[in-house]
Amino acid sequence: MPKPSVVGVVIAMLALMTLPIMPSTAEQTTSEYRDSQIKPVETEDAQRKHWSLSTEEWRRYKTLMQGIRGSISPATISPIEVLGTHARNDQERKKYAEMWAQMRFEDAERILAFQAAYSEAFKKLYGDIQLIDINKIRPHSGTQATASIQPNSRLLVFLKVDKCHECKQMMRRVLDNRSLNPHQIDVYFVDTTPGRDDEKIKKWVIDLAIDSSRLKSGKITLNHDRGNLLKITKKFDQAIPVVFKMNTDSLTAIKL
Repeated sequence: MPKPSVVGVVIAMLALMTLPIMPSTAEQTTSEYRDSQIKPVETEDAQRKHWSLSTEEWRRYKTLMQGIRGSISPATISPIEVLGTHARNDQERKKYAEMWAQMRFEDAERILAFQAAYSEAFKKLYGDIQLIDINKIRPHSGTQATASIQPNSRLLVFLKVDKCHECKQMMRRVLDNRSLNPHQIDVYFVDTTPGRDDEKIKKWVIDLAIDSSRLKSGKITLNHDRGNLLKITKKFDQAIPVVFKMNTDSLTAIKL
């Protein structure tokens, strides 16, 4: 039988053999530093390619965002807008303006295509059932101010897509009012027909430069009126545009 001291040495050696081999502090620090250097470079390069920018253009965009542009612009501003805003000559300005116009146009096409597919899917699954049953909402007489909008309020904006300057001004006021950003905004076109006027709506979206993320998330929806305004107001001569605040069981016209 081995001596106790020898047994202790054997057990200690076995324990050491089963322990995981840890890198030295220097090795670990070097590895972490290398990882922290590689990952952002890969991400930045992917972002640069996403916006179709050269390495030099991307570097200039990052530099500009460290100055006044980054401090006063929203976090969602695109690199194309930044470079276009700070263009060094007319040629650069035109180049970025055309890039941005093309991107916005293509994005509007994607959004409208998805919305058309959604409408078709909704009809297939639920028939002619309306997502918002206007008939069950009790209209309120009178007009209220924007301050009366509650956190759970929803906005219904009725307007024309054709030859209505006031309609565009109204929608711009809605979009520019940051206090309305958290609210669901449903836009209803009173002068369009499904399938026939999609191109007009697409152009309208681009002209107003509506944030595509709000459209994609459903925070802003685009709809054909289909007689909803008449159901609410009971008027054939309702002035356009008009905005309603919708709560759980009531609709109230509001001033913007």
